[in-house]
Amino acid sequence: MIAFWAWLEPSDVEAYAASLLLPPYLGHLELAPFTFSSQVPNRDGREPLVLTYVGEGRLEEYPLDPRAHALPMIQLVAPGIVASRVQLPRDDASWFWTDAADAGGTMRIYFAPTAAVLGMPSDRIESGGSYVSVTRGYIRIGRAAVERYLRARLHHLGLDDSTLQVEMGTPCAAVDFRAEAIGGQMLLDEVAIEDLLCFTRLEKILAALGDYAILGIDSVPSDFGGVSPDGITIPLSRREQPETADDDA
Repeated sequence: MIAFWAWLEPSDVEAYAASLLLPPYLGHLELAPFTFSSQVPNRDGREPLVLTYVGEGRLEEYPLDPRAHALPMIQLVAPGIVASRVQLPRDDASWFWTDAADAGGTMRIYFAPTAAVLGMPSDRIESGGSYVSVTRGYIRIGRAAVERYLRARLHHLGLDDSTLQVEMGTPCAAVDFRAEAIGGQMLLDEVAIEDLLCFTRLEKILAALGDYAILGIDSVPSDFGGVSPDGITIPLSRREQPETADDDA
């Protein structure tokens, strides 16, 4: 599973507010300085952000519902994003803000690809740190291949990958990444593993070795450590080989 989010600073919210078409009764008011620390506590990730407008003898509030404003706010910080290829959460948290008073706080807006997998191989065969080993009992996907996979996923969504930073081997056995205002996390479930194997072209090698070993997905990632700073290890289950005539002799 792979999840994405957009990072917004208070200045991003103010920039977004400047693009809004406000109702007439707010037309002559000014936006008050915005901070996330001034918002109500974020309980379930679906509370509206509230903008405050002030004028002489006036104070008005204008709520931003995530169902209407989450995607346009993502587009503000990631203008190249292909809207038709992303979806917003339906039942889970839409956004979440912190209220750090020193910097005015920050906010994450969550989204996911409409397609669960990339579903396409890399333009080159992986070598070096990526391989299938029946004798060692695992598949190894090197860090460089993981980074190329994440760049491909960002590129597919129209997102800039030039500043990609990847952290592997986190306590939650995930791959965390960030590129400018976009962050995300990949968890090693069956879907993610199969898509990585497709991208690295290791699935064809594994298929050719099907008489000798199969994926041991049920034991990912605990048995082999899963994600480490230099790559991902996926266990294999060896198939028992039938005895030959020579063995009987």
